[in-house]
Amino acid sequence: MNKLKLIGVLGAVVIVGLSGRLGAKGFDYTYVGGGFVSYSPSGGGLNGIGPYLDGSYNFNPHFNVVGGYQYLSYGHGINANDLGVGVGFHTALTTRQPIDFVAEALFLHSQFDISCGLPGCGGASASANGFGLAGGVRWHPMVHKLEIDGLVGLDAYSSCAGCQSSYETVTGAAQYFFTPRLSGIASLSVGTNSYGDQFTVGVNYYFPKP
Repeated sequence: MNKLKLIGVLGAVVIVGLSGRLGAKGFDYTYVGGGFVSYSPSGGGLNGIGPYLDGSYNFNPHFNVVGGYQYLSYGHGINANDLGVGVGFHTALTTRQPIDFVAEALFLHSQFDISCGLPGCGGASASANGFGLAGGVRWHPMVHKLEIDGLVGLDAYSSCAGCQSSYETVTGAAQYFFTPRLSGIASLSVGTNSYGDQFTVGVNYYFPKP
């Protein structure tokens, strides 16, 4: 897989986990979460899998800070690390059921490493910085304890002068609350420019509101 393409792919997953979630008394934007990521490139190639961590802190009625990290292993000495931090905006829409409009702006950093696995072989690496933008809605349907999220995002990276790449993504997520503070979440992200499919599954813990 092209290195710049892989770096862009890894950045997009951060957006999936960074949107806030729905608590028992309304949408909550202060939480920590973690789980596993699986990436399958379009057109074949190596699949990646690994853990992720993310979180959000609501410091204002309409703004929250967000952050996330993931590690993907592709086997054969190939792995990648991805970090994203930024700020989110959220506001309630006037509807019969709870719906929030959400938007996020992220700084993204990705590191891609290849190790040959032999003594004295240093392997190779590549890194890139970029930004991510995403917007969408969070919806609490009639089914109690369930939340549905939909996001459209753009990730853009630059690893050197004249080396730019960008990927548009569409992400859908479903979350079920086992308790008012603990939930399970699953999401699927697809995108343009041979992005492939990104699937995540994990749990979120929500801190009590002040």
